[in-house]
Amino acid sequence: MSPPVASPPAPSDSTAPHARPDVFGLLRSGERVLWQGRCAVAEYAFDEVASPPRWTLPEMTAVLVTDRRVVYAHTAADGHEVTSGELRWLWPQHLSVQPGSLAPGRAAGAPQIQLVCAAIGGTFPALVFAGGDLTTVGDADRLANHLRHAIARFRVDNVEKLGLSMPQTRMLSRLLIGPEFSNYQGGAGQTVTLLGSLPIHRPTPAPAEPDVTAAQANYAASVRDEYAAVAQADYAAAAYAGHVPAEPYPASVSGATVRLPGYRPGLAADEARALQAAAAEEETQLAQPDLASRAAELAARVADLVSEAARPATAASNPSDTPTTDLTARAENVRRAAARFAANSAKGKAQARHSARETGFGNRAR
Repeated sequence: MSPPVASPPAPSDSTAPHARPDVFGLLRSGERVLWQGRCAVAEYAFDEVASPPRWTLPEMTAVLVTDRRVVYAHTAADGHEVTSGELRWLWPQHLSVQPGSLAPGRAAGAPQIQLVCAAIGGTFPALVFAGGDLTTVGDADRLANHLRHAIARFRVDNVEKLGLSMPQTRMLSRLLIGPEFSNYQGGAGQTVTLLGSLPIHRPTPAPAEPDVTAAQANYAASVRDEYAAVAQADYAAAAYAGHVPAEPYPASVSGATVRLPGYRPGLAADEARALQAAAAEEETQLAQPDLASRAAELAARVADLVSEAARPATAASNPSDTPTTDLTARAENVRRAAARFAANSAKGKAQARHSARETGFGNRAR
């Protein structure tokens, strides 16, 4: 099957069609011819304003309209290449006739027939026929009538296969008995909607396979050159810092790995960062001495001395508060405290009885 209208026509290198009287060859079983002639064929993006044609075929292109499809084929001048394509009646969504403009002092524009389809992705490719045998508006109207009847008849006869509803079938039936296209030069044109159309699936072109061998070789060469440049720069910095002998590093590395004593990638950069940090710290110490740290250290020493001087006086004032591990001394302290408590209690009771006798009141008077 030839590619649909959404794709450019496919060329084929074959001389067999020229040996036959008809460039299209034999038709399919039961297929009937409705119109045959020559005209220019092109594809436009109907959804884009003033879009250029995606591809074009000259006015000598042979066009064949049957009850199932429209086929077009163009033979190159050398007779060894035939460019052909087809559009089946499953896809057209709109059929339009543009009679062409007519202005004073200018030649009339050629009439056009447009078959607009809906494609996957929201695009609307249009197959356009113009020129050649379509010299007048009447010629374009007659071909458009053949196209409209063929599309409507094909869909009405295949209602179940296409899954059309009853309202869609009625509208398609009206296209068979409705008024035909009738336009005039410079008119507004006519357009009919063809219900039950299917979207076009664009064939995705196969991506070109890259040359893997060449790509790998180029990538390896770029990586090798980049590594050699970085290693040479690091080696020069390490030699300047005294980590390796100051010998010239080879300009390119090929076939063998160069191993340097005491050298690793990035060593010179680490050394440079360490030198910069030391210099910055030295400048900070010279410009702003650490007075806060010294004052804090002095205050801590003074507080320590004061606490050491106060600790013996506190212990002498209250020896019992000083913790001890000697159980004999602890028992002696407890005994003395109990004796003092008992003596104080007895003394208080004796003073209370003496004061009662001095007042002159006895127990009997009460």
